[in-house]
Amino acid sequence: MLQNKFEMPLDLVIKSSKKLYSYLVIIFLLSLVSIFLTSLSISVKFLLVFILIALMIFAFKKQKLNKIVSIKLSSNDEWEIEINKQYFNVELHGECIVTHFLVWLNFTSCNSFGRKKIFHVLLLPDSMDKDLLRQLRVRLRFLKDRTEEESKENIFHHIRAGRP
Repeated sequence: MLQNKFEMPLDLVIKSSKKLYSYLVIIFLLSLVSIFLTSLSISVKFLLVFILIALMIFAFKKQKLNKIVSIKLSSNDEWEIEINKQYFNVELHGECIVTHFLVWLNFTSCNSFGRKKIFHVLLLPDSMDKDLLRQLRVRLRFLKDRTEEESKENIFHHIRAGRP
């Protein structure tokens, strides 16, 4: 029997989003301009500029160090992400936002010590191939529908068993 295209494993390679970088640069420039438009003393203005530049450098370095390079979704709905050539088996966790313009995914992973690590992924239309992004959105909607059906069945079984 032939497999449906949306039942096959999905391997997503994530690129850096130019739209996100341009938004961040615009925010940085506007905040820099707003510092000099205020009536603060010149020393406070330079201190704020220094803090703003330090925060920007820290944010970009952190983003490059912990950059999620790929996401893999197997045919049995198991997730795997790659960060710095390390692979983590993760679970989709919490609220995820799926729209036509962006996809925000939250993953959790348990390490060998039992500590949970949380990963957040923001995917914009220029972050990956358009067809793969569309397939991911469809798979996420199917997963949502399936989990809603399973939760309704669990509630029904609890009610039939006389448990709250």
